[in-house]
Amino acid sequence: MWKSLHIIWESFVKKLLVDPNELQVWQKVDRHGNIYWQAYDPATGKSFSSGSETDVFMWIEQLYRY
Repeated sequence: MWKSLHIIWESFVKKLLVDPNELQVWQKVDRHGNIYWQAYDPATGKSFSSGSETDVFMWIEQLYRY
């Protein structure tokens, strides 16, 4: 129970501190235990998801290259 409360509190604090216009990248775990990465750019409305951290970095570089 404490772990669930901690996760909820941590999520709440992050939402308060994050600039809504800043690029957001986070790691998630699906119901099968697979880890994957998600990225979202509020300025462009584009998002990306991959099992590879390297792929996410490449997507970010391409997004801001031009």
